[in-house]
This record gives sequence, C-alpha cells and structure tokens, in this order.
Amino acid sequence: KLLELKQRMKSVENIETITRTLATVSAAKLSWSRRRAAGLREYTRKMEDILGHQKAYLEGTGVSIGSLSPLLTERDAVHNVAVLVITADRGMCGNYNLAACRMAMKFWEQRKKAAQNTVFLTKGRKGERYFRKRNAAIMYSAGWQRKGVLPEEVEKFLSLLLDQYLSRTVDEVYVVYTQFYTPIRRLTKIKRMLPITLELYGPGGSEKNKWYYEPSFREIVDELLAIYLRVQLYDVLLESYSSEQGARMITMEEATERANKTLWE
Repeated sequence: KLLELKQRMKSVENIETITRTLATVSAAKLSWSRRRAAGLREYTRKMEDILGHQKAYLEGTGVSIGSLSPLLTERDAVHNVAVLVITADRGMCGNYNLAACRMAMKFWEQRKKAAQNTVFLTKGRKGERYFRKRNAAIMYSAGWQRKGVLPEEVEKFLSLLLDQYLSRTVDEVYVVYTQFYTPIRRLTKIKRMLPITLELYGPGGSEKNKWYYEPSFREIVDELLAIYLRVQLYDVLLESYSSEQGARMITMEEATERANKTLWE
C-alpha cells in the first residue's frame, strides 16, 4: 500500500541519516587518533632501540641485563597468566570486536590445555560481556571515555599489571589488540608485555662504545623500562582505538550506501 511504502521510505531515510552521522563522527575521531598513534609508534621504536643498545653493551661487558630488573627475568615455570583484551563499547564496526575476542578465547583455550590459569582485564564493554558469558575470571574492566585514550587510564592499567606481575600473582602478561594500518586494513594481534623481551642492537661492550651511567646503570635501566612499558600500553590502546574508528567509519559508509540504494530501488 502507498501508506506502508511511505513509512518504509521514511524509516530508510532515518537509517541513512544515522549511519551517515556515525561515519562522519568516526572519521573525525580517526583523524585525531591516527596522528597520535603514528607519532607514538615512532617513539616506541626509538625506546626499543635505546634499550636494545643498553642490553648489547651490558652483555658485552659480561653483565646479564636480565639480572637488573624483575621485569626482564623469565620465570622458571608459568602457572598464571593475565590478558588485557581491548575492544569497543559498542558494535556497528564490522568484525573488530569479534576478532579480538576470538583471538583471546583461542589463547585462553591453549593455556587451559597447558594447565595454566588465565585472568582477564578488559578495555571495552563488548569484550567484558563476551568473557562474562563464558564465566572467565575478569580482574578489572573499564569502558571508553568520550575523549578516547586518556593518560590516567594508561596509568591505571599499568599499575594493575605491574602489581600483579611483581607480586608474582601472574607469571606473564599479554595484550590482545588491533593494529591500525588503514581504515580497511587492520590486524588483530597478541603481544607479550611482561616479562619484557629486548632485541640486541649495536655492538657489544668495546672501549670505543663504552657507556657511562649516572647515578648507576641499574637505576637508569629501571627508569627506561618503566617508560617503555607505559609507552607500549599507550601505543596498543591508541592503535585499537584508531582501528575501531576506522572499522566503524567503513561499516557506516557501506550501510549508508545500501540505504540510499534501497530508496532508489
């Protein structure tokens, strides 16, 4: 009937308006977060380079960098593992949330087979609901603020993870996040954060490349490791936030096109 047809057209027009608005908002958020993520990514690489050179020098002089900090020391046996899972608070962003949850779930199942206990920390309500339905042990959960990634949230997660690791409540700490490349290309990853693994950079402890530490190399390395962990956590949160906005922008643009096509058909 004509009346039903008009009502149907009005509904599709409303859907088109909503999806176009969501796409615009996500594009604006993506533009802001992508610049920050790109800058922080370079900073993270530089930190890895600095720590790698310190490791190369110290091991070249016969000192094992693993003996300098508990953050670098591998545990003899792994019984308990903590996993930070980063998702979104809402849907309408394609498979962004499901991909991260499935990767964390697969990791959890592997650890079960190895007779290891897993506790979760979730950033994003979608991840929290996913694992609560599966009776997972969730130690801490938090949603997203409207401003995106905030320094105080980074500090909160860092404090929780360090407390759990240094108190030996957990033996390893992992994070499941989504790395941003482009709005249509993103990759879900799992990364070990603790204990920290460093690659070797540069030459060993030759006299030509000798380093001098003030007040001491132990204090300097401790400070560098704290900064490195903070930057790593900030980086994975920004990467995931950028990926979420990119996924939602593309999904809403596609929904807008479908709604417009439906109207003209």
